[in-house]
Amino acid sequence: MLLENKVALITGIGPGLGRDIALLYAREGADLAIAARNETRLQAVAREVEALGREVIAVPTDITDRAACDSLVAAALARFGRVDILVQNGHYDGDYKPVGESNPQDWRDIMEVNLFGALHLVQAVIPSMRQQGDGRIILVNTGASTDPPPTLGAYAASKAALASLVRTIAVELGPDGIRANGIQLGPMDGENFRGYLQDLATAAGRSYEEELSAYNEQFALRYTPTTEECAGTALFLASQLARPITGQSLAVNGGKWFLT
Repeated sequence: MLLENKVALITGIGPGLGRDIALLYAREGADLAIAARNETRLQAVAREVEALGREVIAVPTDITDRAACDSLVAAALARFGRVDILVQNGHYDGDYKPVGESNPQDWRDIMEVNLFGALHLVQAVIPSMRQQGDGRIILVNTGASTDPPPTLGAYAASKAALASLVRTIAVELGPDGIRANGIQLGPMDGENFRGYLQDLATAAGRSYEEELSAYNEQFALRYTPTTEECAGTALFLASQLARPITGQSLAVNGGKWFLT
């Protein structure tokens, strides 16, 4: 049990990566505070966590609201007495517009979620982690932070800032025994991905299997990782196996960058 007697706070709980991280942590012995804006999804995942025999609180939270983030952490501390692990997985994709056509306010809105939302949560957990002399902060990122695709300029910029935040807090909080790392994800096989790929296949007049095979050529491993597989990296970084690791942005993408 890699997380036995640990308490993890996980945001961005939904049908994909957030849920998979929560369930994997629960299987490895952690009690959980989970958060997202969608209360229905939160409660569904909470029931799954309880079925695994772990304690859980589900707190609907808008991470752009600093007071809400403070309340989330306070609720976790009130219930469990500690927060050992923070996984910030909530995100906002953005406007899908070229830079020359985008509205600067849309960029600000994206930054509010992807950068300032993470900042709110990090600041909220620092005091208790400092007091216990231990903590693990994991900020979920994307390969777009270093390899930005067209029309995702705001998203890429916000995630590049997030990667910089990881490095800064690693330096600042390391003396207090707190580790901070990022996970730079590529495409992940899940419900949304399959819908996207089916649309591509239909437009190209190909079968889903043919489209998937062509799509997977971009990866060194020639397959698209699942959200459950990617959740394993969040487990590793939260565990004592990663004790000497901090300030890193770990690419979890099937080896895509090795080919570019």
